[in-house]
Amino acid sequence: MIQSPFRFEQNLTPDDFQKIGQLSLRWSHTEHIIANCLKVMLLLSDEEAVIMIFPLTLDARLQRIDKLKKLNPLPSKASAAFDELKWAMEVLKQIRNTVIHAVMLDDARGAAVLELRSKKRSFAKAQVFDSEELTNYAAHAAIIMRHELGEKDPDFTPPPLPARPLIPESLRR
Repeated sequence: MIQSPFRFEQNLTPDDFQKIGQLSLRWSHTEHIIANCLKVMLLLSDEEAVIMIFPLTLDARLQRIDKLKKLNPLPSKASAAFDELKWAMEVLKQIRNTVIHAVMLDDARGAAVLELRSKKRSFAKAQVFDSEELTNYAAHAAIIMRHELGEKDPDFTPPPLPARPLIPESLRR
C-alpha cells in the first residue's frame, strides 16, 4: 500500500480517527433522514427525490420543511421532533461542515485544530468530540420525525426522544 504523505495524521490516535469517522457517518445519516422527511412531506418518489431533494444543502432542506410545516401542519409528534432537530442542527451543522471540509493545523499554542479556512472557523478535537451527545440527540429527533410522517416499516417504533442535552460550553458561539 502507498503510505500517506500527511504529517497531520500523527496528531490523531486510532481512537480519534474512529470517533471522527463515527460522527461523520452519524451526521450523514441524520441528513439523509431529513431529506427523506422532506420527500415524504412532498409525496415524491425516490427517483423524484434524487433530483429535487438530495442535491439540496442541509439548510435548504430544513428551511423547506419549516415553510411546508407552516402551510400544512405536521402531526404534533413530528412537529415537536422537527423543532428539536432544527435546534440541534443549528450547532451541529457548523461542526459537521468544518470537520468534513477542514484541514488539520496547529494553532498558536501548538494544539491540533480542524480549520475551515473559507469560513474562518476552527474546532479543537475535544470540541468535535463534545458534539457526540448533540449528534445522537439530533439523530433520535430525525428518526422520530420520519416515523411520525409515516414510517416505511409499520412494525418499527423509535424510542422516545431523550432529554434535550445542554450545548457544551466549548460549542456555544
